[in-house]
Amino acid sequence: MRLLKTLPLVLALAVAALLAPAGAQAASPGVNIAGAPTPDRVTEAIATGAKQVRIFALWKDFEPHARGEYPSNEVNLANTIKVYDDAIRLLNAAGVKPLFVVTEAPAWANGSADVNVPPTDVNDFADFLKRFAAHNKAVGPVAGYEVWNEPDENVFWHPGPDATKYTAMLRAAYTAIKAGDPAATVVAGPTTGNDYAWLENLYTAGAAGSFDVVAVHTDTSCLDRGPDEFYREDGRLARFTFLGYRTVHETMDAHGDGGKPIWMSELGWSSTNGGPASCIRGMWTGQKPSGVSEGNQAAFLAKAYSCLANDPYVTQADWFTLRDTTGESVDELNHYGLLRTDGTGKPALNAFKAVAQAGGGAAGPCGDFDAPSVRIVKPTPGQQFVDKLDLSAAASDGGVGIARITFSFDGGQEIRNYTDGLVNDAPVGLAPWQGSGKLAMGAHTVEVTALDKNGNTTKQTVSVVKVASLAATLTPAFKLKTKKIKCKKRVCSVAGSLSRGAIKAAGPLPSLGGKVAVEWQFRNKKKQWRKLVGGLKPANKAFTFKAKLKLKGQWRVRLVYLGQAPYKKTASKYLTFKVR
Repeated sequence: MRLLKTLPLVLALAVAALLAPAGAQAASPGVNIAGAPTPDRVTEAIATGAKQVRIFALWKDFEPHARGEYPSNEVNLANTIKVYDDAIRLLNAAGVKPLFVVTEAPAWANGSADVNVPPTDVNDFADFLKRFAAHNKAVGPVAGYEVWNEPDENVFWHPGPDATKYTAMLRAAYTAIKAGDPAATVVAGPTTGNDYAWLENLYTAGAAGSFDVVAVHTDTSCLDRGPDEFYREDGRLARFTFLGYRTVHETMDAHGDGGKPIWMSELGWSSTNGGPASCIRGMWTGQKPSGVSEGNQAAFLAKAYSCLANDPYVTQADWFTLRDTTGESVDELNHYGLLRTDGTGKPALNAFKAVAQAGGGAAGPCGDFDAPSVRIVKPTPGQQFVDKLDLSAAASDGGVGIARITFSFDGGQEIRNYTDGLVNDAPVGLAPWQGSGKLAMGAHTVEVTALDKNGNTTKQTVSVVKVASLAATLTPAFKLKTKKIKCKKRVCSVAGSLSRGAIKAAGPLPSLGGKVAVEWQFRNKKKQWRKLVGGLKPANKAFTFKAKLKLKGQWRVRLVYLGQAPYKKTASKYLTFKVR
């Protein structure tokens, strides 16, 4: 158990879907118990239907004074040993095995009063584990031995995590445990969350071959999202998302350990039912609830086992924890139990019993991993262009919704991101994309990538070709705002725009490129029209031309589109007027 970040808010989920008979791939359900494994605690754990019970075995309690002290006939030590021996026998009689997490160093071994400081000599720890495994072998079957607890964080490993030092401990422990019991299962110290980066560091430090199982803990602080909700980091399922164990497995597989199992030796949700800002641990302090309702705790439990059943490499999952407590300084930590402090069962107890009876439960849908669809409107496949391209595309997602649409070109060179107000199948884009005017002649690729809120992505591409010239085949139309020219102090103006709307063509039309010119013409005494004033404006924008006309008499004006393929040159009708 560990205090760290989680993400906010989820809907309640149903338990019933998990009650179908489980397939062989389902994770075996287990449960954690706190403190020494006394008969009453063990009996309570057995009553849940758990197939594995995770128990802390504190090295300092077995060898408080010196190396080699275990096993001992000294009364206090002998009584401690008997409690564990009796627990093994009681569990085995019910068809259950204990998982021992061996942690906390005695002062003689680490030179400190701090039990979370690892031993100075890893061989001291290994020597104890050898004798502990050999002793337990003679008592009854044990599920396995976790080598320390959450060594990847500074709560249980002081002063701070050190992959090299932990790897040295793990390697020594593996050899020793196998010497004590060749059939024993050695579990790499469980990580806080699905800490695949830590596991990568262990491989780098030489841990390969020194464990049979990788363990993870997903009961992170102030957890209020269901197991099927997730986020990504660098494109991978993140450490602090429940399903991040899949990234742990990817890491194992990359190092040749894909055939080894993962044990989720702690999973759980606290039933604090706290207010929206009740979290007081980790990065979300004051920004989210400290836990969930008892109903959601049960629903998330059922859903978690349903999720795990999709991944056969997760073979064991132990709920944290059996019974609520009252002594934790942070109240969130007091409410992870299947049982309340008075021993009465929460809804989670019945949910756990149902999963256990079903052998772990049936696999069910878990998380939205469907990528969004993308529809590119512009440009069209194979489109040729001279000057600039229009960009337009839409995305749709039937799950969590669209988070981002990105336009890029020629292998991921970003053009623009769109994130605000995205609606399914509603196009966004640029008309035109100014940067396309700077592209070199020849073939190019426009890419559109859609990202949903779970980080699932889809990319569609379209090929285009920039050419020096195109046949002009389309004729645009002028829309003049000015129906009658008015002049003020001989300053006259004409306004309007050039439209593609009058053109009938299959498919989307490119933006208008090129320029619009104005021709102010004066009728002289010979009754000839002479062009006296001109000017240019971009054709793809609305325009207003103004001119100060000094000569009195008859004038006319027209607008001329100079043409840029695929659009032909065209002109508006003349507007005639007088200047007084």
